[in-house]
Amino acid sequence: MRRKLTGRSGGEKRAQMSLDFIISYGVAFIIISAAIYIVMTSGIFNPTIIPENCVPSPSFVCDSYGINTTGAMVIKLSQATGGTINVTGVACAVNSNSTDENLPETGNINILGYSGDSGSYPPGTFTSNGVVIYSDGYGVLNAYCYATNGAIDAQPLGNSFTGYIFINYTTSGLPSQHTLIKVASVTMKYT
Repeated sequence: MRRKLTGRSGGEKRAQMSLDFIISYGVAFIIISAAIYIVMTSGIFNPTIIPENCVPSPSFVCDSYGINTTGAMVIKLSQATGGTINVTGVACAVNSNSTDENLPETGNINILGYSGDSGSYPPGTFTSNGVVIYSDGYGVLNAYCYATNGAIDAQPLGNSFTGYIFINYTTSGLPSQHTLIKVASVTMKYT
């Protein structure tokens, strides 16, 4: 007697094909979804992308700079004025003063040092004696950046700050003893 070999029935084949279809396209859907998520969160399509830059005044160089979400700015500033400078005050603001472009419009408007205006500096970042920067050397300066309304310009992660950095310094070894200057215009991304 011959035994009849039986394979899968038509219903089982259709069920297996359906399962294969669902798994194949499900995996493809998950991979495509993950790729879209990665592209969208990377900021590639962010219309507010602005390149970061720092344009310093003559004799100064912005070695590195940045701003955090609390509005605290840090800049590594080099100088080549030919003498040693003692930075006694730092300011960062969205606009220059309308009567004197070497003064900020808001914030630490007189560019006072820490002892004169401690509220303009992040805690523990600027000494009352200032920061000494030798010619062809650098110093690290910290200050809060201020918006046009006079408040610290704290922004969410990824936004951009565009404004100016000002310093008040005294010199040694040069005829000029006291200087106020708008040292750089900057665009920084909040990190």
